[in-house]
Parts: sequence; C-alpha cells; structure tokens
Amino acid sequence: MKKGFRFSLLALLVLPFGCDKTKDTLFLRSLTHKSAEYEGRLAHEWMDLGHQFIRENNLYGPQAARTFGYLGLTAWEAACHGIEGGKSLAGQVNDYPTAAFYETDRVYDWGIVLCAAMKTVFPALLENINNAQRSKVDVLASQQEDQLMQQGGLSEQVRLDSKDLGTRIANRIVDRIRKDGREVIRNIVPVIPARDTEHPWYWDPNTLGQVPVEPMWGTLRTFIIDDAQTCETEPPLPYSEAPTSDFYKDASEVQSIDRSPANKAIAYHWENGAGRTSSPAGHWMKIAQQLLENDNRNLADCAKAYCLTGFAAADGFSACWFSKYKYFLLRPVTYIREVIDPNWMSLINTPPYPDYISSSAVMGAACPKVLIPMFGDVGFTDRTQLGSPLYTPEGGPTILPERSFTSLTQAGEEAAFSRVIGGVDFRRACEEGLKSGQCIASTILARTDFGF
Repeated sequence: MKKGFRFSLLALLVLPFGCDKTKDTLFLRSLTHKSAEYEGRLAHEWMDLGHQFIRENNLYGPQAARTFGYLGLTAWEAACHGIEGGKSLAGQVNDYPTAAFYETDRVYDWGIVLCAAMKTVFPALLENINNAQRSKVDVLASQQEDQLMQQGGLSEQVRLDSKDLGTRIANRIVDRIRKDGREVIRNIVPVIPARDTEHPWYWDPNTLGQVPVEPMWGTLRTFIIDDAQTCETEPPLPYSEAPTSDFYKDASEVQSIDRSPANKAIAYHWENGAGRTSSPAGHWMKIAQQLLENDNRNLADCAKAYCLTGFAAADGFSACWFSKYKYFLLRPVTYIREVIDPNWMSLINTPPYPDYISSSAVMGAACPKVLIPMFGDVGFTDRTQLGSPLYTPEGGPTILPERSFTSLTQAGEEAAFSRVIGGVDFRRACEEGLKSGQCIASTILARTDFGF
C-alpha cells in the first residue's frame, strides 16, 4: 500500500496548526508517514466509485462536475497534512474558510484519513444515493483501512486518530456542500422563456421533446472563480435566416460536415451522455487518472491532480450553464430543420439544454490547462471509452475503441470541435467555450497554492 515507512527518532511537541508548515517538518510526528509514500490507487478507487455512481444515477454534466469538484477537494484536504510544505485550500476555496484542526505531535496514517473523509463526504454529496451505494462506500473504506493497518503495522491509536481527523476534514466539506446553493434549487421548476416570433433564436425543447436540465445551475457557489459570470464570453452571433449571414453559415457548416469514418470516430469518442458515461467532466477526470497511472504517481500527486481537474470541471460547468440560460440559444437541429433541411438529424444525440456555450469546449480548455503544469503537454492514449457501446440516431450499438492524441491541448481542441462534427453545437459555441475554459483554468492556477 505504501512505498515505505519512515519513523522519526525525535518528536517535537508543538502547538497544532494547519497544513502550512513554519517549523522544521523533520521533527513533526504527523509526518511519520507521508502522503507521497502511499499508492495513488487509494485515490483512484474512490474516483472510480464516483464515476460508477454518476452513471448509475444518470447525472448530467453540471451535477457530475460538482461531484468531482468535491471529491477532488476531499482527496486533497485528506492528503495535504502529510506533505512537507503542503497547504490546505481553506481560505483559497470560496466559502471554505478554515482547515480542520489537527495535531502535529500525533501520528496519522494518511490513507486512513482519506478513507474516513470519503466515507463521510460521499453520502452527503451524491444525489439520490441508495442503500446499495452506501454499502459500497462503507465496504471500500473498510477494505482500504484494513489493508493499511495490516501492511503498515499500525497501532489502534493511529487508526483512531486518523479516522477522527478524516471525519473532521469531511465535516468541513459537508458543511460547504449543504450551503453551496444546490439544495435551494433542487425542487424549483423555473419558467423557461417561450420561443416565439419575437425570439426565434430561443432554444426549443419541443423540437425533440426535451426537458431543460438545471436551468438555475448558474446560481450555485463556485469553488475558485468569483461566480458563474466570471470568464463570461462574447454573445452568440446575431440570429439570421439569411444565407449570407454568419449565423446561417455556422448552421450550414454543421449540416454539411462529411460523416466520414474519421469524423464519426471523433464525434463518438467525445460523446458523454448521461447514464452511459460520467459526463464530459468525468471523461477528463478519467484522462487525469490515466496520466497518473501511467506515471505511477503517488497519493500526494493524485490528490492534487484530481483536485485541480475537479475545480476546472465544476467551475467550468457553472460558467457554461450561466451562459446557456442567459442566451437560451437554440440547437442546430431546430434551425437546420426549419431553415435548411427539414429531414436533417444530428450524428449524435442532441442534449436537453441550450447550445451556447459548449460544455465540451469549456472542459476541453480548462481541464488540459490545469493538468499541463503537472504532466507537461504530453501525448497519451485515452481508454475512457474503450469497449463502451454507443447508440446514435443512425443506429447502433457502436463499440468504441481507444483514441490517441499528440498532446493534452490537441485532445481538448478535438473535444471542443467534436460537437460541431456531431451536429449538436455551433462553431461559435465551441470557440467561445474554449476561451471561457482557458480563462477559468488560468484563474484556478493563479489563485490556488498547494505548497508543492
């Protein structure tokens, strides 16, 4: 479970303080075990459980992104105390003012801290969690804890202290979960502006018989950016049905794209529908996991990578959803059927919310940008969709393969414009989504200090 254990010969009794280390860490008993000595697998298994529950509960993109934002924060806060120079994100994350109290003269096992924290956060975070899922959380926590106890030869006091700290860390995070605004909007059914002759550009749920997903999501508290209006983009192109207009040209591009095997492969790889996958946010969390596993990164690195990616996903979806329900821009399928080709259908299924801006584009800019400082702009093979069945308006199932990329940046750009190829977003929505994602990632990187 760990790469090794170090036991300090001297223990300095000092007053408790947070993750910021102002004294010589060599003498802190709390660093008897260090987060860098633990396998990354501990964090991967918890993220895998998050992916599973998101699929089982049919969570859409914003709901999944919020889940990963909190799971990433939990992973980091559980690991940071075991990192020399590591810093809690308390005071850096919005409405998360103080870190959980811990004692530097106690010995903690950081894997058990993680287990206790995740065991407490999962039930409070996951919407509509059922008894079977609660049981899976308990089982994973018990399995990891027992392995750590056996392999580390830990005392019962270390177990108790570690579980206590993990629970207290989790309680701080659960307090934020309960106050971030999600509960306020869960049972509100807002009135959606009607599409009429005066507003022909409005999204039309009747085209495909859809119910809008989370119209009020932009009111939730963001993690790092100031609010959902931060990094707001330029507005959509002016609506026009004139063949010479920019809007018509954007739609014509979507309608006329060649549905070659190569283009289909792009569209299919980045299709992240609710229930089948764990959303665009989950896709990038999986990419982060693959990079971590390829490098055999330890728990400290995994916690940081998951936290950054989770923040990028959560704040990215907040900004994206604010824009979607500010402009209410129709989807290509509505415009194309009315203006260009009444029999046209998109290559992949059109999701049930307005077009502008593209969430896949926001993710395609924000997530790579926060990962590049840790990994470089590396090439990689993405196995997120490997073996996954996909049904499309053209039929199915298509069993999806892996896909290779020359860099994280190239993968993000492909993810963005895959939505044009798939027929579900206008190019303008993707271009502006990339700009928003870049802004969000830059803000996250500038405002967070992990200490290593």
